[in-house]
Amino acid sequence: MITAKFFKREDKILGFQISGHAGYAECGHDIVCSAVSTLGYTFLNGITDVLSIKPEYEIKDDDGFMRMSFKDSSKEDIIKAQVLMQTMLLGMENLKILYGDYIKVVKEEV
Repeated sequence: MITAKFFKREDKILGFQISGHAGYAECGHDIVCSAVSTLGYTFLNGITDVLSIKPEYEIKDDDGFMRMSFKDSSKEDIIKAQVLMQTMLLGMENLKILYGDYIKVVKEEV
């Protein structure tokens, strides 16, 4: 199962961590893993290439792991990134509705 964890403080999402494999289908044919990866990579591209924010992040494709944090980002950058963060959370929640046996979405206050 994939776990998509979003770290929140008040009304701001400060980061996320995606881990695990869906197990929906064989590696290379798993549409749930593919959808989650696409959301994660598209989000990171939007943050770094469109908004020019440089968050701290780590990706381990073989392990199904992606983590991103605004730990060292300015308050202004965190605010600027919220539309993309909320969009990513919404995308993950929609995947959970469709494939709830394969993905779990967690919102954790930090």
